[in-house]
Amino acid sequence: MNVIKTAVKYINPGQTPVVAVDQPLYNVAKQIQWNWPETHGEEHFVLMLGGLHIEMATLSVLADWLEDSRWINALVETNMHQQA
Repeated sequence: MNVIKTAVKYINPGQTPVVAVDQPLYNVAKQIQWNWPETHGEEHFVLMLGGLHIEMATLSVLADWLEDSRWINALVETNMHQQA
Protein backbone atom coordinates (compact mmCIF):
# COMPACT_ATOMS: atom_id res chain seq x y z
CA MET A 1 0.00 0.00 0.00
CA ASN A 2 2.92 2.33 0.66
CA VAL A 3 4.31 1.70 -2.83
CA ILE A 4 0.92 2.40 -4.41
CA LYS A 5 0.53 5.58 -2.36
CA THR A 6 3.99 6.79 -3.42
CA ALA A 7 3.33 6.02 -7.09
CA VAL A 8 -0.05 7.77 -7.12
CA LYS A 9 1.41 10.78 -5.29
CA TYR A 10 4.18 11.03 -7.92
CA ILE A 11 1.91 10.57 -10.96
CA ASN A 12 -1.14 12.51 -9.74
CA PRO A 13 -0.51 14.53 -6.54
CA GLY A 14 -3.57 14.90 -4.34
CA GLN A 15 -5.43 11.88 -5.71
CA THR A 16 -6.61 9.23 -3.27
CA PRO A 17 -5.27 5.82 -4.30
CA VAL A 18 -7.92 3.30 -5.39
CA VAL A 19 -6.86 -0.32 -4.95
CA ALA A 20 -8.77 -3.30 -6.37
CA VAL A 21 -7.79 -6.63 -4.82
CA ASP A 22 -9.15 -10.15 -4.52
CA GLN A 23 -10.97 -11.29 -1.40
CA PRO A 24 -8.05 -12.53 0.78
CA LEU A 25 -6.02 -9.38 0.10
CA TYR A 26 -9.07 -7.20 0.73
CA ASN A 27 -9.28 -8.71 4.20
CA VAL A 28 -5.60 -7.94 4.87
CA ALA A 29 -5.90 -4.40 3.47
CA LYS A 30 -8.95 -3.67 5.66
CA GLN A 31 -7.03 -4.90 8.72
CA ILE A 32 -4.23 -2.49 7.81
CA GLN A 33 -6.73 0.37 7.47
CA TRP A 34 -8.27 -0.38 10.85
CA ASN A 35 -4.92 -0.72 12.63
CA TRP A 36 -3.24 2.34 11.09
CA PRO A 37 -6.08 4.78 10.33
CA GLU A 38 -3.87 7.88 10.50
CA THR A 39 -1.71 6.76 7.55
CA HIS A 40 -3.73 4.04 5.79
CA GLY A 41 -7.32 4.75 6.85
CA GLU A 42 -10.37 4.98 4.65
CA GLU A 43 -9.72 8.66 3.93
CA HIS A 44 -6.26 7.74 2.58
CA PHE A 45 -7.16 4.66 0.45
CA VAL A 46 -10.24 3.43 -1.39
CA LEU A 47 -10.36 -0.37 -1.36
CA MET A 48 -12.61 -2.41 -3.59
CA LEU A 49 -13.02 -6.04 -4.48
CA GLY A 50 -11.82 -7.03 -7.92
CA GLY A 51 -14.29 -7.55 -10.75
CA LEU A 52 -14.22 -11.35 -10.57
CA HIS A 53 -15.44 -11.40 -6.98
CA ILE A 54 -18.15 -8.85 -7.68
CA GLU A 55 -19.31 -10.90 -10.69
CA MET A 56 -19.27 -14.16 -8.71
CA ALA A 57 -21.35 -12.61 -5.90
CA THR A 58 -23.84 -11.19 -8.41
CA LEU A 59 -24.24 -14.52 -10.20
CA SER A 60 -24.71 -16.30 -6.88
CA VAL A 61 -27.54 -13.93 -5.93
CA LEU A 62 -29.17 -14.34 -9.35
CA ALA A 63 -28.99 -18.11 -9.03
CA ASP A 64 -30.70 -17.95 -5.63
CA TRP A 65 -33.45 -15.72 -7.01
CA LEU A 66 -34.08 -17.96 -10.03
CA GLU A 67 -33.90 -21.27 -8.17
CA ASP A 68 -37.51 -21.26 -6.95
CA SER A 69 -39.00 -18.89 -9.51
CA ARG A 70 -40.06 -21.59 -12.00
CA TRP A 71 -38.12 -19.66 -14.64
CA ILE A 72 -35.93 -22.70 -15.27
CA ASN A 73 -39.03 -24.91 -15.65
CA ALA A 74 -40.42 -22.49 -18.22
CA LEU A 75 -37.19 -22.62 -20.23
CA VAL A 76 -37.08 -26.41 -20.14
CA GLU A 77 -40.72 -26.70 -21.23
CA THR A 78 -40.18 -24.20 -24.06
CA ASN A 79 -37.19 -26.19 -25.31
CA MET A 80 -39.18 -29.43 -25.22
CA HIS A 81 -42.04 -27.91 -27.27
CA GLN A 82 -39.63 -26.57 -29.88
CA GLN A 83 -38.04 -29.98 -30.39
CA ALA A 84 -41.39 -31.71 -31.08
